[in-house]
Amino acid sequence: MMKHLSTAMLAATLVIALAQPAWARTCPKLIKEGRDLLAKSKLAQSEKAKAKSLIDESEKLHDGGDHGESMKKVKEALTLLKKK
Repeated sequence: MMKHLSTAMLAATLVIALAQPAWARTCPKLIKEGRDLLAKSKLAQSEKAKAKSLIDESEKLHDGGDHGESMKKVKEALTLLKKK
């Protein structure tokens, strides 16, 4: 039983460790996509301001190494920018 638990913990640790660098490389791509969409957006000024704020916050989080939160913020901005 202990061996299976140790193996599962090791596997979970590896998944987390390997996912973090992938997020780190994805953040800048999504941030750029958000800025490009923002430049072309026909949303109301208040919605554009909210999206810009989310993108800026995402970039700060990315620069600070918090890639999980960075991804959440930029995805929220992209959802706002892509709505019709």
